[in-house]
Amino acid sequence: MPELATTIHPSAVIEGDVTLGADVVIGPNCVIDGTIGPVRVGNRCRLVANCYLTGPLTMGEDNTVWPAAALGAPPQDIGWNPSDPGAGLIVGSHNTFRECFTAHRAKTNEPTRIGDHNFFMACSHVGHDSQVGNHIQMANATALGGHVTVGDRVIMGGGAAIHQFCRIGEGAFMQGHAGASVDIPAWCISKEINRIAGLNLIGMRRSGMSRDDIADRRAAYRVIYRSDLAMPAVIAQLRADGGRIFTEYADFIEQSERGICHDRDPASRHSIK
Repeated sequence: MPELATTIHPSAVIEGDVTLGADVVIGPNCVIDGTIGPVRVGNRCRLVANCYLTGPLTMGEDNTVWPAAALGAPPQDIGWNPSDPGAGLIVGSHNTFRECFTAHRAKTNEPTRIGDHNFFMACSHVGHDSQVGNHIQMANATALGGHVTVGDRVIMGGGAAIHQFCRIGEGAFMQGHAGASVDIPAWCISKEINRIAGLNLIGMRRSGMSRDDIADRRAAYRVIYRSDLAMPAVIAQLRADGGRIFTEYADFIEQSERGICHDRDPASRHSIK
C-alpha cells in the first residue's frame, strides 16, 4: 500500500507487485503494472497523466513522467517474449521524462540503467540494455539502440540516433540529426553520420574543467584527428604522451569494438580502430 501523503487519481490502474514511496503523485489514467515484475517508485515522483510503468522497474526519487511516456516495457526484439521479465530497468533520481519517452527493460543479466539529473525530451528513446549516465540531455526524437553506453554530460540534438552497441564518451555533443554507428570520444562534437566537427570547448568550460585538462584534451584531439597517424600509432603516441587524459583517450580507442568517428571522408582511417 502507498505511504501517507501519496496521491492517486481514481482513474489510475495499479496492479501486481507495486511499491510507492512518500509524496508520490499518480495522475489521471496512469497505469503501473507489477504483474510481470515488481515496480518500485521512489519518494516525490510524479506521474502527470496517461503514463505506463511496468516491471521489473526501480525508480529513484523526484522523477517526473509526462503523458504517454512508457518505462520498463519489453525490448523491441521480434524474438523476445513480452511476458519475460528480463533484468528490468533501473532509473536514478531527479530525471524528467517528457511526452512519449520510452525506455525498455534489458534482455541480458544486467538491467537497463538511467542515472540522475537527466532530461529526456518528447519522443526520445533509450533501447534495451543501454547504460545512460548523469546530467544528459536528449532532445526530441533522439534514439539509442540497444546496448548503447552514454557517458555523463552528453547532449544530443533533435533527431540524433545511435546504433546498437555504440559508446558515447563523457561530454560529447551530437548536432541535430547526427548519427553514429561507431563510438564518439569524450568531449567531441558529432555531426552528420560518423563525423567529428571538433571539440566541445563550451561544454568543457561550463563543466568547470581546469585549463590544464582542457589543454590536454585539445592536445589529445590533435593526436587523434590531426596527426595523420594510423590508429595503432595514435594509441602509442597517446600513451607516450602520458597523463590521465591521454591514457583515457587511448583506452577508449583501444577498447572500441566498432571503431571511432572520423573527421574526414567516410573512407578515412579514423572510422576504424
